Amino acid sequence: MLGTLLFLVLDLQAGAWLARIALLLYLLVQWPRQTRMAKGILLVVIAMAGVVVWRETHPIPILLQALDRLCFFATFVSSLGLLRVSAMRSRLVREAGTTLIRQKPALRYPTLSLGTALFGVIINIGVLNLFGAMVLRSNTLKAAGGHDDIQAARERRMMLSILRGFALAPLVSPLGITMAVILANMPSLTWATLAPVALPTAGLFFLLGWWLDWQLRPGHLASRVPHTAPPSLTPLWQFTLLALAITLGVFAVSIAAELRLPVAVLVACPLSAILWMALQRQRLGGGTGLPRALTLLGRHSRLIFGANRGEIAVLGGSACLGALITPLIDPQMLHEMLLATHLQGAAMAVAAMLLVVALAQIGLNPIVSVTLLASLLGDGVGADPRLLAVGLMCAWSLSMISSPFTASMLVLSQLISRSPYRIAWRWNGVFFLLVVPMLALWIGVLGQWL
Repeated sequence: MLGTLLFLVLDLQAGAWLARIALLLYLLVQWPRQTRMAKGILLVVIAMAGVVVWRETHPIPILLQALDRLCFFATFVSSLGLLRVSAMRSRLVREAGTTLIRQKPALRYPTLSLGTALFGVIINIGVLNLFGAMVLRSNTLKAAGGHDDIQAARERRMMLSILRGFALAPLVSPLGITMAVILANMPSLTWATLAPVALPTAGLFFLLGWWLDWQLRPGHLASRVPHTAPPSLTPLWQFTLLALAITLGVFAVSIAAELRLPVAVLVACPLSAILWMALQRQRLGGGTGLPRALTLLGRHSRLIFGANRGEIAVLGGSACLGALITPLIDPQMLHEMLLATHLQGAAMAVAAMLLVVALAQIGLNPIVSVTLLASLLGDGVGADPRLLAVGLMCAWSLSMISSPFTASMLVLSQLISRSPYRIAWRWNGVFFLLVVPMLALWIGVLGQWL
């Protein structure tokens, strides 16, 4: 992490070499504990590196660029991981989450969905474990008045609210992995240029989910639901202010240091995480808590950074793969293939969206497909690059709610002991069939507007 920051912020080549060597050692040490998917991606990266050495007359610059891309995303994942450690130890996070869970049925979808999106900015996929566990704790048979059917209906509605809220993150979070992938592979774009397109898209996604939740509500059970007083919203507002402060801190670092937003995340998020830990560990009667926070990081660093092994391998490996494949592609041939499809602008963006979603249904993580498509097509789709970017961001969101193989679906499946196929294809099937054509039409409208 330090080597990557020295290279990206101060342009020190020694930092780049420190990062490259350290990361290769990390991947070697963590190899026995990696999942099959992570190992598979890393083996494909090694094979593709061999192809580059065989095909290219000057392979070293390409290999180093690919390794630097891997270092960047490893540092990105680790930076957000530190923030997640701070959040999971925070009493405010637990209180705010409980406030969301205990809302009235009519307000439960918007509060849970938007709350998950907000928490997801800070703790990423950890929000599914946090909220999912809270749903299971609060949705007891006693709370449902002793009715099994009410308990089951609540579980389904709340879990879908959480899942769809988490799927908003690729469209709304400036600190997310999706935004980092898009901006890294499409350098002409910034968060400021994407936000006016991405945020209304997220709004449509959210409103359709809310409307469908209301339409499919089990009205015959409403009279049997016990009424409880709604909790205070104070913890939720406090957490909202905290999340806003961290986000503004990233933008402040980006402006002050003249850094691109993904690089500013690498600087601001670890500092925010350490400061948050320090505030949690202030001594009674005085003290900053900073020594305790640093001691915690030192003692548990092996577990904290080891827990990121899968994300680093999958995300970093996918980014590395994109950097290795791109030089092997003939730009003229790619251009001719695109012309042969007669797809340009909005049509190309919709086709890319559908391709990513289709590949996700057979187990190809959107991290891989979005990275490759963004790196191959880049800014050259014959129209405003924001169209391709928003199409890929929509694809990432759609994959999260529809593929049984994504991490988000597997986390919820394990929490509630339900098949991921049941959650993705049966519980969420109607929403998926409605949201795909809606987003395709919306991208077409954007194509006329941009």
